[in-house]
Amino acid sequence: MERLIDLGAELLSTVEADVLGLAVVGADRTIQCKVGRLVDWLPPIGGDCCQCILLVGMEAELAALAEGKRSIIALSGIRGASSGLDHPVTAAVLWNMERSHYTIVVVPDFAARQVEILLGTERRARRVMEQQLEAANSEVRFASLARTRLRLARDLHDTLAHSIVALLIQIRMIRHFLSTDRERVSEGLAAAEEAAVSGLARVRDAIARLRMPDELDVAPDVEGMLSDFSERTGIEVSVHIGEGASDGLRTHGVTVQRILGETLRNVEAHAKARHVRFHAAESDKRLIVEIGDDGRGFDPTVAKPGHFGLIGMAELAELVGGECSVESSPQEGTLVRVSLPVTLPQAVPSSNTLSDAGAGAGG
Repeated sequence: MERLIDLGAELLSTVEADVLGLAVVGADRTIQCKVGRLVDWLPPIGGDCCQCILLVGMEAELAALAEGKRSIIALSGIRGASSGLDHPVTAAVLWNMERSHYTIVVVPDFAARQVEILLGTERRARRVMEQQLEAANSEVRFASLARTRLRLARDLHDTLAHSIVALLIQIRMIRHFLSTDRERVSEGLAAAEEAAVSGLARVRDAIARLRMPDELDVAPDVEGMLSDFSERTGIEVSVHIGEGASDGLRTHGVTVQRILGETLRNVEAHAKARHVRFHAAESDKRLIVEIGDDGRGFDPTVAKPGHFGLIGMAELAELVGGECSVESSPQEGTLVRVSLPVTLPQAVPSSNTLSDAGAGAGG
């Protein structure tokens, strides 16, 4: 039998490399010859080509091709045409007028393969993005939890710790009066009761703050805090707020309030100062706040177990992209210096959501 397909050496190599597949189909649609794995999807030789799933129901189209009503039948992007082939192929059916048979040419569909590769790359990139978003969400949840824990630590430090210290001082004084001046015991008890009432009020206030969103916090009045401190302690206070610093104080109101409040408490408890200076100014797009006193000072390099003031102040400033430093030495007073960005970066939480301020002067 004369070969229906005569392949040269170069063409044969492409068939063996699964780059080309050829088949000859008679006018009656029976398979006469197949060459290459790319046409394995066609029925065996002698079978009706329209019995395969890709050509089923195409009898009319094949007839139109033989009658010259169509020039070609093209089937592109076919997957799973042959077992063992995982890439798409394109099949073209032509009519050979001279020999009165159909020729089926099959080649890999490189365009469809590229689309599949691009889609696969896009799916992998999407999975990576989803993983990164999940990791970012986890970081946000962790940061939110950390801020909540720091906020609790701040309120415990600002209320319970200070109230207990005040009560402890009064109890020690009463114990001293019992052995030295019993007439002053009643006075000490009254002071202890006042400290307990004040502490209870502060604890209730802290609980109320914890039960409402931070965004509802009222912006602090720095000058009012300093004025109240001076009236209560008799310590002279000087205040200077430079031009442009007011906006920064509003932006970082709670941050400044926490640091100032803790600093003033430590001045009152430890520094034995006669004068406190508050200075706020804007410099190089930074809000610079300085709180200084002329008290007895301390050595900030000496660790004090159980005291978290300096650490808390530094953490509070860092949470809004700033810095806090404490300069002091024995008998030389103390200076708390805070540097904060005038405008909060988008990734940094509002100061209303921040936490424990910690101890300042003399802490």
